[in-house]
Amino acid sequence: MRLAALWCGASALVVRQQPTRRRLRVAPRMAVSEIAMPALSSTMTSGRVVSWLVGKGDKVEAGDPVMVVESDKADMEVESFEEGYVAAIVVDEGSDADVGVAVGYLAETAEEAAAFEPGA
Repeated sequence: MRLAALWCGASALVVRQQPTRRRLRVAPRMAVSEIAMPALSSTMTSGRVVSWLVGKGDKVEAGDPVMVVESDKADMEVESFEEGYVAAIVVDEGSDADVGVAVGYLAETAEEAAAFEPGA
């Protein structure tokens, strides 16, 4: 995560977290992005994937909800920051993951999503 500072008013400074976008090159000309467990609150250190709203191979646009996460405060839908095709889901529904850990992957094309194997 990186921090973004925003000026609000004369002397107020608001700092918020922005997800770090990591690109992985897993084969020649194959780019895959991580879907990371987000920090949904300032005290959240891990979350539980309640449900996936997409499946492997599904087309996802930026802003589309991809999963529901249970935090220490509430259940919230998590949106995709990028467009692509779901290449893999590595954290199953009902399982926990630490903030920042990859819970899934997005590929640029349907062919790359079909060929992607996590950890390969």
